[in-house]
Amino acid sequence: MKKIIILLFFPFLGFGQNCQYNEVVLQLTTGTWASEVSWSITDSIGNLIDSTSQTYADSTTYYDTICLPNGCYNFNMYDTYGDGWQGGSYQLVDSLGVLISSGNLQGSFSFGTNLFNLNSPFCSTECQFNEVVLQLNTGDWASEVSWSITDSIGNLIDSTSQTYADSTTYYDTICLPNGCYNFNMYDTYGNGWQGGSFYILDSNNTIVCNGDLQGSFSFDFVPFCVPLIPPPPCYDNLLTLQLTTGIWASEVSWSVTDSAGNVIDSTNQLYQDNTLYLVDICVPNGCYDFNMFDTYGDGWQGGSYILVDSLSNVISSGNLQGSYTFGSNIFSINSTACPVLGCTLPFAVNYNPSATIDDTSCTFLNDNVNLLYHWSDSTLPINGLGGSYTDVYGVAINGGEYAVIGSTMGTHIIDVTNPTQCYEAAFVPGAQQFSVTHRDYFSMDNYLYGVCDQGTSTLQIIDLTNLPNSVSLVYNSNSLISTSHNMFIDIINKKLYSTNGDVLDISNPTQPTFLFNMGFSCHDLYVENDTGYFNCTSNGLQIYEMSTNNPVYIGSLTSYPQQGTNHSGWKKDNTYVLADENHGLSLKVIDVSDLSNMSVIALFNSGVDANSIAHNLIIRDNFVYVSYYHDGLQIFDISDPNNPIKAGYYDTYLPDNHNGFAGNWGVDPLLPSGIILASDVQSGLFVLEFDYNPQSICEGDSLLFDTSYLNTDGFYISNTLDTLGYSDIIVIELSTVPTASSTQSISIANGDSILLGGMYRTTAGIFIDTLVNQFGCDSIINTTLSILPTTINEDYLQKKLIKIVDFLGRKTPFKENKTLFYIFDDGTVEKKILIK
Repeated sequence: MKKIIILLFFPFLGFGQNCQYNEVVLQLTTGTWASEVSWSITDSIGNLIDSTSQTYADSTTYYDTICLPNGCYNFNMYDTYGDGWQGGSYQLVDSLGVLISSGNLQGSFSFGTNLFNLNSPFCSTECQFNEVVLQLNTGDWASEVSWSITDSIGNLIDSTSQTYADSTTYYDTICLPNGCYNFNMYDTYGNGWQGGSFYILDSNNTIVCNGDLQGSFSFDFVPFCVPLIPPPPCYDNLLTLQLTTGIWASEVSWSVTDSAGNVIDSTNQLYQDNTLYLVDICVPNGCYDFNMFDTYGDGWQGGSYILVDSLSNVISSGNLQGSYTFGSNIFSINSTACPVLGCTLPFAVNYNPSATIDDTSCTFLNDNVNLLYHWSDSTLPINGLGGSYTDVYGVAINGGEYAVIGSTMGTHIIDVTNPTQCYEAAFVPGAQQFSVTHRDYFSMDNYLYGVCDQGTSTLQIIDLTNLPNSVSLVYNSNSLISTSHNMFIDIINKKLYSTNGDVLDISNPTQPTFLFNMGFSCHDLYVENDTGYFNCTSNGLQIYEMSTNNPVYIGSLTSYPQQGTNHSGWKKDNTYVLADENHGLSLKVIDVSDLSNMSVIALFNSGVDANSIAHNLIIRDNFVYVSYYHDGLQIFDISDPNNPIKAGYYDTYLPDNHNGFAGNWGVDPLLPSGIILASDVQSGLFVLEFDYNPQSICEGDSLLFDTSYLNTDGFYISNTLDTLGYSDIIVIELSTVPTASSTQSISIANGDSILLGGMYRTTAGIFIDTLVNQFGCDSIINTTLSILPTTINEDYLQKKLIKIVDFLGRKTPFKENKTLFYIFDDGTVEKKILIK
C-alpha cells in the first residue's frame, strides 16, 4: 500500500533521466523553526554524497532527487538550535516508490542519523556492533515517561518510540558501536518515574547499567559503556567499595590515594540519588586514604561508604557530613606502618576488625531490643516508595499468634507462635495489586478486616477460625468502602470507622452495613467506646462522641508546639501520644483528662537525626512503641508523661538517609506474648523482643542504680557512656521480695536446752530467728518455747511421734549431730540433738 501511495505522489520527478546508478527521492516535510533544519547523506567511510541546498520554510514539503551507487549510507539530521526538528520528518524512496528510509529528529538534540542500504550485499541493517536490550519497567503515570541514548558528544542514538502504559514491561533492541553513552530519562510532569525503572542488558544477559528517575525531577541520566570490558585480574588485595548515595548524588565523588598521595582509584561515573554502587578496587599492602568530595560543599546528604575485603571484613567506612567539600579516612591493608581508624566494637554494624584506633564512627543496630525472626518475599513487586510492604497487625487466635503484613500484592499472615521459627501460614490476594503503598488492618472476634488506599480496591473480611491450617475470604466488596487510608474498630460497640468518614455496623461481622458518615475525612484515628480521636492533618486533632450515631463535637487541638501534618496517635488513660508526619518534628504527649482543654505536656524524639520522621505508634503498659521511618523501632518509657525517656530501639533500615519515606512503616506490640511486630517498607517483617534487665531486692533494702538508691517497684532507665564514649541505654525492672514470717510453738523437758535466737534456751519465752530464704531475703521465725515438767504422767508416756522436721519445717529423717524438732500428736514439739 505504501508503494502505491508514493508512486502516485511523484509522477513528475523524471526518474532515470541523468542518473547511471540508483535515483532516489528525498521528501522533506518541515514543522516549526524549519530554518534551523539541515541534512546530509554520507557513505560507509564518511564521504559526503549530498546535503541541504536551501533554507527551509515552516510546514512545507520539499523534494530532492539524489543519485547513489549501490552501497551503505547514513541519512544525517541536524538542528542548529538543538531542540530537534519540531514536527519535521523525512522519507527516502527509490525509483519504484519503495520506502528506503524514514524518520525525524526528536527531543533536545542537534544531530541524529539513520543507516540505509542500496542493493549492497556488504551492507546490512543487522547489528554489526553491540546489540543490547533495553528493559523498561513502568510504574504509575507511565504516559509521562520517555528516554533517549546519546553518545559521548551528545549525538542522538535512539529514543522513545511509543507512549507507555502503567505497570508494564517493554523491551527494545538497540545496536551500539563500541563506546560510552548516556541513558537519558525524562518525565514531563517532573515528579520522577513513580516506581518505573530500566535495565540495559548485553547479549550475555549481563546488566550493562540500570536505574530510575526518582524524586521531583524531570531529567536524569546514567552513563555506560559497551562492550563491558572485564577488569584485569587483581594480584594484590581486592577490595569492594559499597557506595550508598543520598540526595544530590551528582555532587559526590571519591578517590583512594596511597601514603605518597598517588591516586589508586577514583570516581568513574555520575551518581544517582538513593542508589547502591559496587566498585572493585585492587591495592597492594600499605596505608591509604579514602577521600570524599562534594562539589556544592554541603556533604554527602545521607550518602555513605563501606570498604570490605574479599572475606567481607569492613576495612573502612564513613560519610561526609556537614558543610564540607572534603573529608578523608585513613585505612591499612596488611600493614602495621600506619594507624587504622575505624569502629573497634565487635557488636557494631560497621565493626572494623583491622581498626587500631576507634574514630567514634560506630553505628548500632539495636539497644535493648533483639531480633527473633525476619520474614520477606523477594518476588513481590516494588511500589512508588521503593519497597513492597505496608502496615503490620498482630492477631492471637486458637492458642497461636500471627503477624498480618500488607504488601503490593495482598495480605500475608505469618505464624509467629514460635517467634524464632516463623512461616507464612496464609496469603489473601488484594483486590488492588502492584502499585500499592497503603494497606491497613484490624480484627474483631475471629475476623480480620482489611482496606487499601489505591486503585479499585475493596473492604475485605477474612475468617481466621481455621488458623493455622487455612483462612477464607468471606467478604470482598467495594459497595461500602472502596479505598481507605486507615481504619479503626470500636470492638465494644462493634463499629468500623474508615478514614474516608464512613462508619459501618459490624455486629454481624461478615455482613457490614452503613451507619453514618462523620461529615469529614481524616488521616488516622483512635476510637474508645464511641469517643473518637481523629488525626486531621492540617486541621489538627479533633474529638467527637458518637454513641447516638450522630457525631457530637467535644474538643480539638489545632495549635500546638512543633505542629505539622497531624498524622497518627494512641491513647492510654489520660495520656495521648501524637505523631506529625514531618521531617524533624518531635512526638507530642497530650493531657486529655479534660477534652475541652487539652494541652501538650512533653515533646520527645528518637534523637538520631535532625530530619528523623515518626510514622505510627501504639502504647502498651507504660511504653510507647514508635515506627520511625529511617530510625526503625523506637521505644519510650512514658510512665511519667511529662518526661518520656528512650528505652530501646531496633533499626530496620540501615542506609544513612533521612530525606524520604523509606524504612519502618508500622508497629504492633500488643500480642499476649509481648513480642513486637514491625514492618519495613523495603525489608518486610521483623519479629522483635524488648530485652530489659529484671532486678529484685528484699523488702526494706535498696538498689544503687546510676546515682540513686531505689526501693520502689517499677522500670528505671539510665543513659550511660561506655569507655569509648558511646551511649548505652540501661533498663531495669525492679521488684521487691517481701519478708517471710512464721510462728511455731516448741516444748522441751525441764533441764533440756534448745538453740533459739542465737542462744541455747532453757527457760520459757518467745524467741526470734532470722533465716535466709531461697530468694536471699530474710525469713523470720517466731518461736514460743514452753518447758515440760520433770514428772512424766501417763498421758505423756502414751503420746505418739508424728514427724521430725528441720529449722525450715521440712520433714527429715533422724540425723546425728543436727538439731531437729519432734512433733507429737498432742501438739507438743520437742527440740533434740543427739551428739556423737
